Amino acid sequence: MANFIKGRPLSTIDQQLFQIVLEAYKRSFSVQSDYARASAELVGMAASLGLISTKVHNNIFSRDWRPTSKGLHWLEAQNIDISEDDFEDAPVEHDA
Repeated sequence: MANFIKGRPLSTIDQQLFQIVLEAYKRSFSVQSDYARASAELVGMAASLGLISTKVHNNIFSRDWRPTSKGLHWLEAQNIDISEDDFEDAPVEHDA
């Protein structure tokens, strides 16, 4: 697990948020999945911070959490290899 971002150690909350965003990137997960329910507080925090979203495009939403471009940049800062295609498909920002 990554322990640093931009040279600073990750807090426990940041480490947990990192796992949420990484899960959304690797597999995505349904808003009503067991994973989302078990991690409801962290999923809410990640969404509120604009790291994950169900937004697909404009006013189109899905039932799955996926990382936003901000979330992908956050993962990339953790040395997770992100393809350019992933950035093109990611919503720019979650409108909170």
